Amino acid sequence: MKKLFAFVCALMVSFAANAQVLYKISGNGLKNDSYILGSCHFVGGSFLDTIPGAKRVLNQVQQICGEIDMRYVNNPDTAMAYSQLMMMPDDSVARKIMTEEQFNELCNVVKEQYDLDLSQPQYAMLLKLYPTMMMITIPQLAAMIKLQKSIAEGTTTVDQQQVVMDLYVQHEAQQASKPVVGLETYSFQIRLLTSLLDMPLQEQFLGVIDAFKNIEKGKEQMKLLNDAYHSLNLDNITNYLNSIEGFDNIVNRIFDSRNEVWADKMPTIMSDKSTLFVVGVGHLPGDKGVLSLLQSQGYKISPVKK
Repeated sequence: MKKLFAFVCALMVSFAANAQVLYKISGNGLKNDSYILGSCHFVGGSFLDTIPGAKRVLNQVQQICGEIDMRYVNNPDTAMAYSQLMMMPDDSVARKIMTEEQFNELCNVVKEQYDLDLSQPQYAMLLKLYPTMMMITIPQLAAMIKLQKSIAEGTTTVDQQQVVMDLYVQHEAQQASKPVVGLETYSFQIRLLTSLLDMPLQEQFLGVIDAFKNIEKGKEQMKLLNDAYHSLNLDNITNYLNSIEGFDNIVNRIFDSRNEVWADKMPTIMSDKSTLFVVGVGHLPGDKGVLSLLQSQGYKISPVKK
């Protein structure tokens, strides 16, 4: 189960035995063709230039629909409400669930790997997070602090092309004054992540320690994900994820059930405006994938080649 926990955040994007990631949706009474792009949440927006037809489609469509409208993620007015959803009840936080030895081990590994001192008041909130959110938030916070320091020192700048693909596509749409909508809410995704694993909380926190201790191994796995997406040779990633202990127990919550909800919403979204849907590539294939679900409704699905 530790192996499953270490990769639970990556499982929001799985991969299928199909190198095609951009499809056209037509027929079934649509006024204009729409499209669906399978993205990798770890790949920068500049990779869009290498996907045949992607930039043309992005310029052509009238609106963008992502898994979520990512403006809400970075909105200071809503950040506090979302952060509350990431926090555990007071009687279940890391300090109370873990033994003193385990807690000290967590603090030590976070200090060693990310240079964050969890004993400092400014980081107290991190110790209240659900384990899955802790594993996501701590590396992100450390990276943000490092980037801000580099920018202040004039040693680096932010390259818009290198933001993750989903955010990049939505940014480009906003720059072109195109509407951006989401298939689900950010709060739903937070609740999904915080309740995903059927494991005792103490075991989940031990999984956090294990993942942080083996950060280089985690980087290797993320590189494997990135390399597979860049090469569009996805068979080995499918086999790898399917081999993870317990993966089959959470496939329905991560993919199948959400695919059904999305496929029900998509006809209304694209009925009036030509839409580019951008979702994790793992949601596209298979009998329970979005492409098959749309075909069963009478839509024609065809790969975009250029």
